[in-house]
Formats: sequence, structure tokens, C-alpha cells
Amino acid sequence: MKPSINGPQRQEQKSLQAFQQFLQQRNTSLYTQRDYLRSVKTWIDFQQKQSLRLTDMRSLEAFLRQRNVGKRTLNHDLSALRTFFRFLENRDRAPFPNELKEIHPKFESKLPQFFTIEQIEILLQTPDVLFAKGKIAEFFWRRDKALLELLYSSGIRVGELVALRCEHIQWDLQQIRVFGKGHKERIIPFGKPAREALQALHAFVSTPVLIPTESGEAMTTRAVEYIVKKYLLAAQLPLTMTPHSFRHSYATHLLQNGADLRIVQELLGHRRLSTTQKYTHVNIQFLQKIYHKAHPQH
Repeated sequence: MKPSINGPQRQEQKSLQAFQQFLQQRNTSLYTQRDYLRSVKTWIDFQQKQSLRLTDMRSLEAFLRQRNVGKRTLNHDLSALRTFFRFLENRDRAPFPNELKEIHPKFESKLPQFFTIEQIEILLQTPDVLFAKGKIAEFFWRRDKALLELLYSSGIRVGELVALRCEHIQWDLQQIRVFGKGHKERIIPFGKPAREALQALHAFVSTPVLIPTESGEAMTTRAVEYIVKKYLLAAQLPLTMTPHSFRHSYATHLLQNGADLRIVQELLGHRRLSTTQKYTHVNIQFLQKIYHKAHPQH
């Protein structure tokens, strides 16, 4: 017989489920939903071990200390808890904890991790190399090549990638219609190598999903992460890179080649220019390296 769940635990589970529905109704990205729910559940589990009520904030600092994670993750935890307790405040008229208003951990922003041009060229050629050696089947060669090419050529988020269907492509114009955060639509151009890889894939398979599984279904974000890791390993590139590193590389390489910052903002689908401006710091570092390498009196 399964152990019974006491009243407070049952109520907290219901609150967590309701919070998940709330995030879905707000069209929050799948990544944010996953991370917020994980942070809130970690808080709930911690409070239950301490035999404390969900809203009891006396242990907040102890909770943050025992997390043993970086300041960025702690800030994300606090953002999740603030959103959760605002939700409870609006739904149940529960008072918002003052402790969440007062604590603001500071952290140094990290520059985005991106591929160099040489690294991205090696990575994009890796499916061809593995197929030529007989290490992957033809479907996976075509699919994975199209996946990697499109990630770099368009700079789209992995969640946007897995939602794409063939009807979202304008083949003649080399444009793709993407639905980003909050279902905001934007049109993005993509390059000839990506178009050719996609056309080669869909000459081999018949499915309305743009980047499909072997059975023709839509992929999961986790599957895309696994595929990227597989090719990073095969290409002997840093395994710290992720599908999001393609997006960082896309933005960085555009700016390094003279693209206007506001154009890059539109292409990335950023609501705020300040979000895009982090790539200017990367660009400055790039220019400094060029200067020190090339200037005779550096």
C-alpha cells in the first residue's frame, strides 16, 4: 500500500500543478516552465524536510546556501519563487513574502559561449564525415546535417526548431516563419547550405515536420541536445557547447561582419535591445584580439 500524503503536502502538489497551468496559459517557453517548476519543487521539498510551511521564509537563506550552485542559478531560483508567490497572491490572496522582495544576489554576467568560424565549419561537416565512414545511416546523416545547418543559419531557439513544419518555409525566398516566446511571429532568412540540406532531407522522407524523427514525428528538445553532443564529441569540440551556442554564434558572427545591432535584435526575436547588447561585448573582445595580433605597436 502506498503511503498517504498528508493535507499540506497534497495542497502543495495542487498549487504546483496550478502554477504549471498558469505558466502554460501565459505562453511561457517550455524551458522556463521546466526550470521554474524545478526551482519551486526544490523549495517545496526543502520546506517539507524542515517541517515548515510553504510560505515560511525563515529558511530562505539556508535554502539558497545549501543549493551549492552559482549566483546566476540562485537568481533564477528567486525569480521562479517570486513568480510562484505572485501567482499564489493573485489566486489565494496569500501575502507576498517580504523576504523575496529584499534579497537580490548580485552576479557577474557571463559572456555567451560561441563557436569560432573554424569550429562551426568543422561541426557542420561532421555528419558528412561520419556518413562517409559508414558510422551513421542515411536518414540520420540527412536529418542531422539539416538540423545543424538550420540552427546556425537561422539562430533560432531549439524550442522553435522542433515546432517547425514544412509549411513554415518559403523555399524560393529562403525564409522561415518562426513562432517565438509568447507566440510572437517573426520571419528569418536562412542560407543556401541550410536550404540544400533541408531539401535533401525532404527528398528522402515525406513528413510535414521540418526536422523529424525517424518515424516522422516532431523531435523533442532533449533529442536535439543529444544530437548536438554526439557531433561535438565526434568533432572533438568543447562539450560545454549546447544547441543554444549556435544562436550565440549566429549573433556574434553577424556583428563581427558588420550587421546592425537592431537588425540582429529583430532576427533573434529579443524584446529588449539590452538583451542583444551582450553580444557587443563579445564583438569588442574579438576586435581587441585582432588589434593585438595585427598592430605593430600593440
